[in-house]
Amino acid sequence: MTLLRIAVVGDATSVSGFRPLGFATFAVERPEDARDLWTELVSGSYGAVFVTEPVWVAIADLAAEVADSPVPAVTVIPSAGSAGGVGAAKLDRAIERALGTSVPIREEEG
Repeated sequence: MTLLRIAVVGDATSVSGFRPLGFATFAVERPEDARDLWTELVSGSYGAVFVTEPVWVAIADLAAEVADSPVPAVTVIPSAGSAGGVGAAKLDRAIERALGTSVPIREEEG
């Protein structure tokens, strides 16, 4: 059985913490630079590709092409210093697709 690796793509600060965990890290100066790596990332060597939100915006069309493929699973992660947003929006769309309607999220009371 061949184990597939996990790749992380984003700015140097965001990906640096993943290297000690054994992930393949790809630091890009500009989010658009991830497009040049895409062929390698979807070649079958990686079971999951984590991309920071700015990279996701730059490669969303490419990620859509492999969305129905089991490998690689492309997942959005926040970049260093980011409050997030794209990942939450993507999750909301997935829930809406699965249920046929949006589900309002209620903040828990403290």
